[in-house]
Amino acid sequence: MGQAVTAFTVAAERLELRAWQQEALDAWNAAGRRAVVEAVTGTGKTTLGIVAAAEALSRGLSVLVVVPGIDLLDQWHRAIREALPGRRVGRRGAGSSDSFANSDILVSTVQSAIQHNAPTPTRPALLVADEVHRYGALTFSRLLTDEFTERLGLTATFERTDDGVEQHLLPYFEAVISGCDYDRGHRDGILAPVRVMLVAVPFSEAEQGAYSELDETAKRERGNLIHKYGCTGEPFGEFMREVQQLSEGGADRATWAARNYLRAFSQRRALLAAATGKLETVRELGGVLAQTGRSILFSETKESSRAAAEVLLEEGVLAAPYTSDLSRTDRTTLLGAFKSGAMKALVAPKVLDEGVDVPEADVGVILASSKSRRQMIQRMGRIIRPKQDGRHASFLVLFAKGSAEDPELGAHGTFLEQLTGIACELITVDAEQAAEVLRDWLGGVESFDGLCVDSSDAVYRETAERLVGEADSVESAAVTLGSAGSELRAVLSRVAENPRADDLDIVLTGLSVLEPDQVGVVILRFGLGGHRPMSLPEVAATLALTAVDVGRMESTAMSRLEKPDIADVLANLL
Repeated sequence: MGQAVTAFTVAAERLELRAWQQEALDAWNAAGRRAVVEAVTGTGKTTLGIVAAAEALSRGLSVLVVVPGIDLLDQWHRAIREALPGRRVGRRGAGSSDSFANSDILVSTVQSAIQHNAPTPTRPALLVADEVHRYGALTFSRLLTDEFTERLGLTATFERTDDGVEQHLLPYFEAVISGCDYDRGHRDGILAPVRVMLVAVPFSEAEQGAYSELDETAKRERGNLIHKYGCTGEPFGEFMREVQQLSEGGADRATWAARNYLRAFSQRRALLAAATGKLETVRELGGVLAQTGRSILFSETKESSRAAAEVLLEEGVLAAPYTSDLSRTDRTTLLGAFKSGAMKALVAPKVLDEGVDVPEADVGVILASSKSRRQMIQRMGRIIRPKQDGRHASFLVLFAKGSAEDPELGAHGTFLEQLTGIACELITVDAEQAAEVLRDWLGGVESFDGLCVDSSDAVYRETAERLVGEADSVESAAVTLGSAGSELRAVLSRVAENPRADDLDIVLTGLSVLEPDQVGVVILRFGLGGHRPMSLPEVAATLALTAVDVGRMESTAMSRLEKPDIADVLANLL
């Protein structure tokens, strides 16, 4: 026992607990070692969990660390092995099948931990549940068994949109400890000071018409769902949960109202996420982002993520969409390039909100708002980690004027308050002012992890060019060699660049299987009409459509052209 205590002491000294971590650890012990610790992203929840695990080992317990996904499985396994080199650390999930028989600490995905053949501890054990709010779902709650006499939940926000916290999590973990909120993080110097810029962007005429129609439908059906069909109006998460359940019913009017509302709500959010004004603002910001450190842009959909990455690439910023359909290899490659500074910006929908160890970034740009407090806190944590040179973190929140995103119309609510409440500077500007204000905030400093970088350096340029060259197209803006559609895009791009009459006729004949509006999108996007290829917002402006509609048309068109009857003919043009 004495040797175990010594081992823990060495581990604890190596990990250098912050004041809040020690206080939370003491509170957890005082609560009978059954509690959830709530601490914002970037303040050190993993370290707290490792020390709790080391303490448990010193008392002769086994330890199971459960995580929601493979990325966190890798991160926890690596962190524990580095902190506790003398301990056997096993993995379960993603092809690994260790057990307590060969592990002092077993790190498992929740999917593996709830399987009927999952290993169980043979002696008293500690459960460390990372992103514990996830396990309030009925299926995942099977993890919460009496085999674990000690229980530590870790989360940035202990909340769910359903009753999972009250029904499953609180009865099991018994207590909630406030570990480190943003105010505490700032006081302790854990988090960087924050500047927030609210950027008002205009709708195009076509977008305004589409938005007004969708907004009217959503408001009408929301009223019907609340007043006619008994849905709870607030909180919004409870309303959405009830509407989702209602939409799964039969063919009655209540079900159709729920489906109409969800359809209008989804399309309205997609339109807001990819509004032409937002993409043009991103274009203006490109010149600033190219001259500073890393940036993360938070979008709503895969299509809007690709559109924003494309715009940045056109402005000389090496950027990539980071979406859920990337392979694990592609994700690792992009995060590695981002960490090294070769990749200047990542554009992501919800996939970066939690469960991914994202390197520090200087600038966060929110292209799509959210009513989720948890999502906002997760996104903030990606940006406001302390900078080595003490500089501020910068957040830009783009909103469409006169829409459900407009703060002057009461938008955002507690979502925006999470960010503005910690801002040392908060301003509202029009879109055309945003780039200049951001340039002033950043002071023209080029920085990666506090090191000055000369963007003309040959090695850096070669890295950037290689990453761009590995992308199959500007549209993908990522490392997707061999992915579906790459050969087709290569054919269309080559024919556009060298439009020999016979080849162009073959391509245009192939396009005849598409709808007329899809043909127009493809011709403009690839420059098949003798002009330069156009970006999504340029095509949207030319055809008086929204960028979301253009993205969907292109995706549908490419899917049709990839079918064998057309793809086999076009492939001969390579």
